[in-house]
This record gives sequence, C-alpha cells and structure tokens, in this order.
Amino acid sequence: METQNKNMLDRINERISQSVTFKLISIGILILLLLIPKTMINDLIFEREERMQSTVREVTDKWSRSQTVSGPYLTIPYKKSYSIVKDGKNQIETVINYATFLPDELNIKSTIVPEERYRGIFKVIVYRAQLTIGGKFPLPDFTKWGVKEEDILWSKSILNLGISDLRGIEKEVILQQGSNSQPFSPGVSEGALSDAGINLPMESVIRHFHESKFKIELPLKGSQQLFFVPLGKNTEVTMTSEWKDPSFTGSFLPEHDIQKDRFEAKWKVLHFNRNFPQSWTNQNYRIDENYYLDAGVDPAYDYHGLAASNKYDIGSTKFGVNLFVAADHYQKSLRSSKYGILIIALSFLMFFLIEVTQKLRIHAFQYILIGLALMIFYTLLLSISEHLGFNMAYWISCLSVIGLIAFYSAAVLSNKKMAVMLAASLSAIYGFLFIIIQIETYALLFGSIGLFIILALTMYFTRKISWYRTPN
Repeated sequence: METQNKNMLDRINERISQSVTFKLISIGILILLLLIPKTMINDLIFEREERMQSTVREVTDKWSRSQTVSGPYLTIPYKKSYSIVKDGKNQIETVINYATFLPDELNIKSTIVPEERYRGIFKVIVYRAQLTIGGKFPLPDFTKWGVKEEDILWSKSILNLGISDLRGIEKEVILQQGSNSQPFSPGVSEGALSDAGINLPMESVIRHFHESKFKIELPLKGSQQLFFVPLGKNTEVTMTSEWKDPSFTGSFLPEHDIQKDRFEAKWKVLHFNRNFPQSWTNQNYRIDENYYLDAGVDPAYDYHGLAASNKYDIGSTKFGVNLFVAADHYQKSLRSSKYGILIIALSFLMFFLIEVTQKLRIHAFQYILIGLALMIFYTLLLSISEHLGFNMAYWISCLSVIGLIAFYSAAVLSNKKMAVMLAASLSAIYGFLFIIIQIETYALLFGSIGLFIILALTMYFTRKISWYRTPN
C-alpha cells in the first residue's frame, strides 16, 4: 500500500513538473522574485548619484559656489517724518528710508575659463570669469515721491554690487569713471537688494555720477553656473567661453553661436521685459539667494518668489549659463533598470518556448541563474559607466552578459546552434533597449511599436503549439 501511494505521488509530481501551466506559473513567480534585486539596483543607482552630488557640493563649497551678479545699483538714504501720538501728545518721528536707483545702461562682457576638478572618480566643473561691467546711471530724482532736498542724505549714498559668493573675488575691485578710480569694500549697505556683495561709498561724487559712464573690472571664481540679474533699463550681456556644451537657462535665452569647442552668447533685456521699476523707495524688492540655497532648490529653475514674504524676488528674472556636466549615465542607468522586467520576461519567454518546441527540460534553478545574470547587467552598467561613460559601459555589459548566458545555454541545452540563436535574440533585445534610451523624445512611440512587433512575432511562432499537450 505504501509503495502504491509513493508511486502515485511520483506520478503526480511528474505530471505537475511536466505541466505547461505549472511551468508558466513558476516562471511568473521567478520574475516577481527577481523584482527584489531590481529594486535594490535602483536604490544603488540613487545612492551613487547622491554621492556624486555630495562630492560636487563639497568641492564647490571649498572653491566657490555658482555666482549671481546683480548690479551695480545706487542705494540712497533719506529722512521721512511721521506724525504720531505718544503719551497723549502729537509728536514728529523721523526715520531713515532708502531709495534704490538702477542704471539706464548696463553692459556686461564676460569671458569664462572652465576648469575640471576631480574628487575620486567624480568630475566637478569650476570656472574663472573675467567680467567687465559698464553702464550709466540717471540723475537720482526724488521729486516724484515728494521728498524734500534737505531730507536726502546724499553723503550716505552707496553704490552696491551684488555677488552671491564673495569667496569668488580674486583681487581688488575698482570702479573707474573717467580719470577717477575708487576701490570697493566688502559687504552691502543697509537697504541693499541682496545679502552678499560689495559696496562703494559715493559721498559727494554722487551728484556727478550720472554725467559719465562707469566701468568695473571683476575677476570672479565660481562653480558650474554664472547668472546675471537684468537691473539696467537696457541690459546687454555677452559671454564667451571655451566650453563645448553650454546650457542656457533662466528667464531669458540668448542669441548664441555654439561651435565644436567654444560658444558665444548675447542677451538683451529691456525694462519692459521684467516686472519691477527702475527706482523705488521701499524694500519690497529683493534678491534672496539664501532662500534657494537653504531650501536646496536651484535658483535657476524656481520662480515662486521669496519664502514667506510679500517682497518681490528680482532674482527670479536672472539668466545665464550652466557649465554643469550632466551625469546622464545615472539617469540612463535608471531608465535601463526600469525596463528590467521586460528584459527578464522576454528572456524567460525565449527559454520557455525552447522547452515547449524542442521538448527540453530547463530546471527552475537554471532560470534563476539566467535571471541573476540579467540583473548583473545593471550593476556592471552602473559601475563601468562611472569610468567610461554610458554608451561604452552599455555595450561592454551587454557583451559580457550575453556571452555568459550563451555559453551557459550551450551547456544546458546541449545545442550550440540554439545558444547562438538565443545570443542573437538577446542582442536584438538589448539593442532595442539602447535605442529607446537614446531617443527620449520618441521613446514611447518607438517602444510601443517595438513591443507590438515582439508580441506579433511571439504569436506567429506559437500559433501551432498545442498548449494542452504534455511535453515528454
């Protein structure tokens, strides 16, 4: 009796193991289980990208961060009297307010010399820029605000020049106007538009400042990005650099000429193109760099104004260039990983069809080894791309994994011809995936058509298979 029961169980196990339905269910479970290492690979990609960004921040903090240049502009204090009631008596209280005047003309010529710095395997782009800032101011006019002449503190006038990271200034900055030259001092005055920059007390010179053009030579270090705020009634900025792949960003795009190993760009912004005046007597206009830095937001892409404030952010009108070397191998590796389930499913489908059509038996453990080989592709891709770039890493990883699976299949199937066909099919799949990753704009269209063709071919080659037949 015991022998009969054992024989019956053996027959049941054999029928289950030979069942096409059971095999399909087993393969489906294996595919779901392989999603676990796939998720771990995605986490690894995010971790490496974060480490790269951390390295960039570490290098730029020691060199100088991205720079935003705003100005120059005039800050002139004046007295304002108010009638108040204090202790039941009418009293006059005088406070100091500040008026801001922007230049009529603002011309900036900038030459950027990029430099590559390395920390481990990560590359960081820093630069040295030579800026020549020129322009002309109008005669400050307080009459439109009803401010009396005797209330204007002309001797306290300050010329401010906003620079977001003062560590980037490499030598003394001089204001030249005609035959006169005056050095700037660090820091900005009370009532300035920004929290960081340099200033120059104008004193008695202020009354004649509008009569001729000024010039400022500013050598400046920075990292990755250089921005300008269009404070002039007419603002013109020209930029040249021996950098082959610039990214122009901000509120305004330039006319540009990008050549093989250099670029030239020119911005022209009118005061009609921005939402703030040429002069004002309050502090409702600000350039808040600290908000973006503290929030971890790139100021070039966030135009929501100041945090928890009713002040208008003039910095939202900034424009400039990004010399950042995009670590696109991380994004491309992540996109490749997202197609991992498709690669596994198609690979397992090919092995399953070989089982059915060639009447072979492939063990679940062998499916697991093949699936793990497909997962190893992504770790190879990630690690090699950090050194050789994405495209080279992709094909090295492809050839390694396809070769491994082909040699293993030749032994498992005992059929070299079938192993070669599998290798060719996997090559086509990985080639299809590579094309999808490269053509971002048409990736969905190309991918949908490709999957339709794969499904159609699968239906065609399996149309005559009797799925209810138990394989021998």
